[in-house]
Amino acid sequence: MTPVLLMERLKEYLQVITEDVILGELQWRPNIYMIALPLRDTPENNLTQTEERDERWPFITIAYSNSIDNENGYRTITIDFTFGCEGKGPEECIDVLNLMEHVRISLLKETWEGWPFRLSRPLSMGLKEEQADSYWEGYMSTTWDVPSIVQEVWKDGF
Repeated sequence: MTPVLLMERLKEYLQVITEDVILGELQWRPNIYMIALPLRDTPENNLTQTEERDERWPFITIAYSNSIDNENGYRTITIDFTFGCEGKGPEECIDVLNLMEHVRISLLKETWEGWPFRLSRPLSMGLKEEQADSYWEGYMSTTWDVPSIVQEVWKDGF
């Protein structure tokens, strides 16, 4: 299992578990992105920014942080999530916290049959220290145990 495959599976999973999640006054579903938010107003993403709203928000991004192969035959991969909601006032901060908690509970409570990886604890999360006006962001850091490569022994040398 490569980090990219893990991120793709997590993206699919997040799309399913956030199907019924609605956020903000306009009742938007969160967008799920890999690595980072797409650029605004480019032909590739067909997103438009109006003066009232940035259509990339609310969002969850999934990003690879690092990985370690250990002697026990498995690899630990750290995947970080960033959560964002747009709006004025503390209600949007509550939306970010609710979205983070929804994802945390789902990850800890469920797994899909056939997933070649397992979430290991601890799982850390919090709000970003600096918040831009009208934009609220939080983060979650997760560690996943995945099978590693089994080393082969050559009998006749290289």
